[in-house]
Amino acid sequence: MTKNKLLKNISWLFFDKIIRILGGLFVGIWVARYLGPSDFGLLNYSLAYTGLFILFVNLGLDQIVIREIVKKSKLTYYILGTAFWLKVMGSVVAIISIYISLQFVEMDSITKIIILILSMGFIVQSVDVIDYFYQSQILSKYVVIARNSAFIFSSLLKVFLILQKYSVVYFAIAGIIDVILVAFFLFLIYEKTGGKLLQWRFSKKIAIRLLKFSWPLALSIFLISLHLKIDQVMIGNMLDIEQVGIYSIAVKLAEFWIFIPSILVSTLMPYFVNLRDTNNELYYYRLSQLYSLLFWMGVFVGGVTLIFGKDIIKLLYGEAYIDAYLALVINIWNGVFISQAIARGIWMINENLQIYRVYNNVLSVATNIILNIILIPKYGISGAAVSSILSIGVGTWIYPLLFAPMRNSTVMMIMSIVPINLIIRRRKK
Repeated sequence: MTKNKLLKNISWLFFDKIIRILGGLFVGIWVARYLGPSDFGLLNYSLAYTGLFILFVNLGLDQIVIREIVKKSKLTYYILGTAFWLKVMGSVVAIISIYISLQFVEMDSITKIIILILSMGFIVQSVDVIDYFYQSQILSKYVVIARNSAFIFSSLLKVFLILQKYSVVYFAIAGIIDVILVAFFLFLIYEKTGGKLLQWRFSKKIAIRLLKFSWPLALSIFLISLHLKIDQVMIGNMLDIEQVGIYSIAVKLAEFWIFIPSILVSTLMPYFVNLRDTNNELYYYRLSQLYSLLFWMGVFVGGVTLIFGKDIIKLLYGEAYIDAYLALVINIWNGVFISQAIARGIWMINENLQIYRVYNNVLSVATNIILNIILIPKYGISGAAVSSILSIGVGTWIYPLLFAPMRNSTVMMIMSIVPINLIIRRRKK
């Protein structure tokens, strides 16, 4: 695996995120300004609600499928076909679960309609297994082309909706159209590059193997999603929808830079899978370097936001969202912990220790919910931000110390924050 191939892949992924960030700065902010905190809050509350059912949709298959294709390339069509049908079945369960849950939750009919509209995109997202294939081959340029083609079209649609003064419901529909277009373009590119969708096969044996390794990841992803979304759901229930809109701005801005660790990890995953088997010492050294790099990137972003955060909110979203500043300043530091946790996922996948993600995230989510109950009524959205950073922080650096298999990795992660680790090689003890 050449460095040139890795750099090309990272370049394509950065190009993808830059296009999306620029689109978000133009179209996303325009949508937020047009809808205002109330309707924008309604849309984000609905997104957060559907996000609570992500357990059934993703099934934690992405990194597992990538690993299996890298190790067993001859079974690629069986792995992809099995993962696809597992995701389809999971998506159907998610949609049914959402519909049933709405029968027992008090909310207005418009909110329920938007939630159901958004949930329809789950099934279409099953085609994302094509994305996993290209990640395993370090060929993300094809995924970038597909996703950005859809993104440009859906962005133009949102501009049309704004100019024609459509209601918030149509912006939810635009989101579904984006998902459908992504699936369509992924299918076209996959076929054009030699892939044979009709050769995908479902294998019960492979399904059992995938689920055996992925269920801890699936539960972990669900808990992470719950951790990230529960704030907005609880704010909507304990305060009001307008506060959800303001808080969602803080969350979106705080998450802007997280695409960088996500790109690095998705690109480097095949490299680390191979490195672990060929050079164990170098494997741990590179992990330590990655932890250190991501930590200091987070510190830099946090410092910039502390100084310029208020001006950024005013410039991008206007005075209507200025109350998001304090929540943004607090939330931005989540990136330090989230980015390191994303990187640690490489090690946990390779060591088949995903179950400890579940234990750790259970504790983190419980901490977050308890803190939200205490802090949101007293301090509003700033209280939610404090709850988030405290629970994510202890979930990344403290709770893993409770589990013996996680201790060495966690200590290495904490020690890696010393900048010298970026250049000085440390031996694994």
